[in-house]
Amino acid sequence: MLKHDLNFPIAIIDNDYNSLQMSGILIRQLAQEIETQGIKVIGGFSIEDAEQTVLTYSEVSAVLISLEGSEEGPEQFEKLRALIKHIHRRNDELPVFLFGERQSIDRLPTDLLSEIRGIIYLYEDTKKFLGKQIVRAASEYIDQLLPPFFKALLKHTEDSNYSWHTPGHAGGVAFTKDPVGLAFHQFFGENTLRSDLSVSVPELGSLMDHSGPVKDAEHEAAQNFGADMTYFVTNGTSTANKIVWHGIATQGDVVFVDRNCHKSLLHALIMTGATPVYFQPSRNAFGIIGPIAREQFTPEHMAARMAEHPLIDQVPERARMAVVTNSTYDGICYHANEIKRTVSDAVDYLHFDEAWYAYAAFHPFYKNHFGMANVDDQDIGPAVFTTQSTHKLLAAFSQASMIHVKQGARSKVDPNRFNEAFMMHTSTSPHYGVIASCDVASKMMSGKSGPSLIEDIHSEAMAFRHSMANVGHGQESWWFDVWQPDAISAKSNDEPQAPQAEDWVLRPGDKWHGFKDLADNYVLIDPIKVTLVTPGLSIDGFMAEEGIPAAIVSQFLWERGIVVEKTGLYSFLVLFSLGITKGKWSTLLTELLQFKRLYDTNANVESALPTLVSKYPDVYTHMTLRTLCQNLHTFYRDHKTPEAMNNVYTELPDIVMTPAQAYHKLVAGEVELVSIDELEGRIAAEMIVPYPPGIPLIMPGERYNKKCQPIIDYLAMAREQSTQVPGFEAEIHGLSVNKGDKGVTYAVSVLKK
Repeated sequence: MLKHDLNFPIAIIDNDYNSLQMSGILIRQLAQEIETQGIKVIGGFSIEDAEQTVLTYSEVSAVLISLEGSEEGPEQFEKLRALIKHIHRRNDELPVFLFGERQSIDRLPTDLLSEIRGIIYLYEDTKKFLGKQIVRAASEYIDQLLPPFFKALLKHTEDSNYSWHTPGHAGGVAFTKDPVGLAFHQFFGENTLRSDLSVSVPELGSLMDHSGPVKDAEHEAAQNFGADMTYFVTNGTSTANKIVWHGIATQGDVVFVDRNCHKSLLHALIMTGATPVYFQPSRNAFGIIGPIAREQFTPEHMAARMAEHPLIDQVPERARMAVVTNSTYDGICYHANEIKRTVSDAVDYLHFDEAWYAYAAFHPFYKNHFGMANVDDQDIGPAVFTTQSTHKLLAAFSQASMIHVKQGARSKVDPNRFNEAFMMHTSTSPHYGVIASCDVASKMMSGKSGPSLIEDIHSEAMAFRHSMANVGHGQESWWFDVWQPDAISAKSNDEPQAPQAEDWVLRPGDKWHGFKDLADNYVLIDPIKVTLVTPGLSIDGFMAEEGIPAAIVSQFLWERGIVVEKTGLYSFLVLFSLGITKGKWSTLLTELLQFKRLYDTNANVESALPTLVSKYPDVYTHMTLRTLCQNLHTFYRDHKTPEAMNNVYTELPDIVMTPAQAYHKLVAGEVELVSIDELEGRIAAEMIVPYPPGIPLIMPGERYNKKCQPIIDYLAMAREQSTQVPGFEAEIHGLSVNKGDKGVTYAVSVLKK
């Protein structure tokens, strides 16, 4: 049995636990015996406490439930069934014991016997014997609860082995020899530092070789996530993406890349030297990124795109790789199996970048909408990769990531060859805590626990959506809208229900989503990603006379300790995860009401945005919040900013060289900063990405020409915005803003002529 210092007490549910009757005396004696054997007991819970989840069953190693005294009654067994079902909601393995007199236990229905670990007769066996039986069951539960690598790491740490290997702090001892180090030790704690080990510990296996407990953990994760193979990555999905591409693509390969890709995929293009052809996603008037049209995945369309590409001399039979971002930042989830079917004959390998979507495999809501989903009615030619940031929306340390692989009918991933790319991007000194957190995250989502945890997130997100709508119904003037299907908004007067996938599908012709040319049953919106819409811009692109830009609301929330995930022109995104509670989203709702009150009463900017006033006192000291909102809204309206944002994505720039070729020139110093007023004819050295929406305007190796005039105009508009409404500058990665003797210059990096 594993020795550990983990604190998983045994819970006793007994209305008479503290009574002076014999039953109370006997159960307290049993509790004392259990504690003598090394496990803490928490008692005194009533049936009502247990039903209302005062007791959190994830924190205990066994549960004892009384059948005596005040628990008896005509509904006793129905209550007991409901309670045991509640206890086993996340984990069937948690041992449950019933205790009482023989006559009460003899009346126990047969179906309940299959749901419990055992029956305890308080009046017959000795307390020592009963205590050992219960402690044994609790210990076995903890032993089977822990996943392979974490269990091995815990055992090694508990064994208190002397460290004669790296890392040099030797289990944290080195930190204790200096005051600042001691502060570090006290902050992170003994176990964190004792478990910071190296590959020199053979019993923990090797991440590089996928051996020992690491191998077992990755194999278990593959089963949980529906993959044929899984790789733990300890330095984020940015690296996971590079591993996938370095393991599959090479110089001159033709690859299809979602234009709405993470910058790590640009880095992958640079490292591999592959020639990109871009899928072009849609956008709506709010700037929300929509899906890539399904026709773009057809072999005919992809062949035509390759044939017209200026850098492809000979069109291959199939592209080497295609990558799609799923889900998008805003929660658009593709019918992944439909993409697999459509693209099956057009690519050798298919990659879904699911950095924000690691939970999808664990709930039926997302059926068919994630990369590792099974396709039962067709052999899929390409092998499929998914890369997932385990740390983003599951429970894991930062930088914990996974690569999942499902072999194709035509293309296979050779694990030995692929591991060369894995080792190229993996440290020989990985952080064992990150590996353990991958292992634990996988285990947490296995069995009944995963769906249960996702249901909790859905429940909180739906309750928040419901509350936002209810508050809106009670307002005589404006309120924040929720971007969601009309069918969901129509149900706002009802009690919030668990989301059903068919209600969240984006249907062609529906006005609420604002996307054109949608295919049937192609994408759905994820209910846990909630986009709130501020007044001023309609879904059809019409700008009202008055408006409240979202940047001001986000700044207000930031002043109050609430950081939203993403801010658009008139919308902002809040993300529900395992860590979101009713208390957190209720605070958000309260602060939004506070913003409305300050706006409606025309309060001073200083009362709403004190940091902004302290930074720009000459501009905002005597201004009201409503005036500030109107000033920024008027700027957007006069400059037709939403329309300008759409125009920059209407047509892709001309590609002159691959991103790799452009990067080689950057490394060689053959680049220069050029004013945005002098970009005509120049070749981009870096990508330019406005946030939102996060889609590159131009990629390295593409030319600024007449086709790019909307891009140049947009950059000029951003320059003007920083002057007219300081503090609310457009966030544009790749745009260099420099203050000098001649004022502020706006420039971008281009290749030298």
